[in-house]
Amino acid sequence: MNADYDTLWDSCWGEMQTIGPVHRHVCRIIVEMVRPLSIRSVLDAGCGNGINLRALQKHLGITDVVGIDISPNALELARRHLQGEFKVMNVEREVLARRFDLVLSSQVIEHLKDDDAFLRNLRAMCDGYCLIGTMQGRMRPSEVRVGHLRNYTRPGLEKKMRHAGFAIERVVEWGFPFYSPLYRSAIEHIGGQTAKIGYGKKQRFIAWVLYQLYRLNSSHRGDVLMILGKVK
Repeated sequence: MNADYDTLWDSCWGEMQTIGPVHRHVCRIIVEMVRPLSIRSVLDAGCGNGINLRALQKHLGITDVVGIDISPNALELARRHLQGEFKVMNVEREVLARRFDLVLSSQVIEHLKDDDAFLRNLRAMCDGYCLIGTMQGRMRPSEVRVGHLRNYTRPGLEKKMRHAGFAIERVVEWGFPFYSPLYRSAIEHIGGQTAKIGYGKKQRFIAWVLYQLYRLNSSHRGDVLMILGKVK
């Protein structure tokens, strides 16, 4: 099934990406992994509404940021969130004519048919580090509905990144036990990632509570997989 990403950004992903507890923690993890590095320029491949770039600007002061995405609707949201350069682009097939200190891609590679071509193209635009975030473990039905083609294993993704030209520098596996498996299994009963939950006061409070609870999750075990590679 091919997901309609413009519709998903309009209907349920926008608020979820900004307020949802998992995405807030992913932003936090990205900032923590990038903080020790000497980064002046960032490309976010599959930037969505730009919240990861906004976090890097806010917490690390990185101003040279570029976001690319296949969804024009997502890029319109990104332009509202931060100052940067944004372009509609399919990174499986295209590359920009410049290189960046950091190439970032979070929750994108699992949607792509040719993930090896994607990684090769990221390498072509990378002059330092590459940070890939995705999911591992059992794939739930709702993930298929939002366009996931596969979930990864840590060894499998590390092998693909090495083959693309990256040496593995650091790995974070996050989410156990409160996000994965507990929440990931429970959410399937109310419609999964495409459920129109809404974000009124009650839902925002629940999201805040979950965000605080998720602070207790392990950074060494879980279904959120973040791998930092360095150009060989």
